[in-house]
Amino acid sequence: MRLRIENISKSYGGQKVLDDLSFTVEEGELFFLIGSSGCGKSTLLRIISGLLAPDGGRIFFDSRDVTETPAENRGLGLVFQNYALWPHMTVWDNISFGLETRGEKRSLIKEKVSRILGEVRLEGLEKRYPAELSGGQQQRVALARALVIEPPLVLLDEPLSNLDAGLRLEMRGELRRIHKSLGVTMVYVTHDQKEALSLADRMALLHNGKLEQVGAPYELYKTPSSSYAASFLGETNFLPGTFKAETAEGWLLETPWGEAKIPSDHVFGAREKGEAVISLRPENLSFQGSLDDPCFEAEVLEKNFLGDITQLVLKAFGQKITAETVSGADRLKPGDRTRLWPKAAEMTAYKREG
Repeated sequence: MRLRIENISKSYGGQKVLDDLSFTVEEGELFFLIGSSGCGKSTLLRIISGLLAPDGGRIFFDSRDVTETPAENRGLGLVFQNYALWPHMTVWDNISFGLETRGEKRSLIKEKVSRILGEVRLEGLEKRYPAELSGGQQQRVALARALVIEPPLVLLDEPLSNLDAGLRLEMRGELRRIHKSLGVTMVYVTHDQKEALSLADRMALLHNGKLEQVGAPYELYKTPSSSYAASFLGETNFLPGTFKAETAEGWLLETPWGEAKIPSDHVFGAREKGEAVISLRPENLSFQGSLDDPCFEAEVLEKNFLGDITQLVLKAFGQKITAETVSGADRLKPGDRTRLWPKAAEMTAYKREG
């Protein structure tokens, strides 16, 4: 099913929580709503589900306007943060509950529940109660209960936040596998960047109730359309700059280390010469390069071994800068000075506001 959000707004006590949001979730997508706490993502999910009415705007399932349709008549699957399982019911009874309330035939209920138990890998646990299951198993029961009714759309509200790191990683893989197997449209709320980047087909980033950016994870990470988007998804360094001129290959900027040419599709808000903010990811600072290429010197303040990478905190241009490397920094220690080569093709630049 295709979901269309059209000019949705919502306020509480005069404070706008959602401000004129519009975007589309395509059929079969695993679509993420991301943003910091209080940005409105859970409120939007409740509006999509029908548990909350918007102040303005419309919700469409395919071409059908469901804005006024009660939650119980939308036919959606819901998965919550706290699982919301019936503690006095077995795994089988929890999963079959929705089918039974719909009056499905017993033979069909048996067939559907057996099939979904295999899909979420819970075979053999049918007679257990929620208290006898691990957190990951309880989450699979909640997911199975949402999927067994064969909904056109499944809504997931921070479903993995109560799991420990190991289980969360395992369940990410399970969710991706289940989604690919069933092909159902899913809308998933989270504030976990890694969860979103590793699972989403596309995502919408919300900020203060407004839509900041929509796109594939790679697009939002590589070409964030605002400094907020750059800072929310991953770590970045913000450096001052000045827009000098637009060329056929991109924008020419004056930076603290000299001139840099940034691709046009990595530049946002620049229409004329003026002050800029440059976003430079830690992994886009190299410790090796030619002295003929733009580079700058920095003092090492901290060195942190993180397993697959080494992270260094350095001082340059009167501010702290973070760099990451898989090689080339083993010899460095706090107090040392080193050169860094910025990768201009990977930077993004924004018009400085105010």
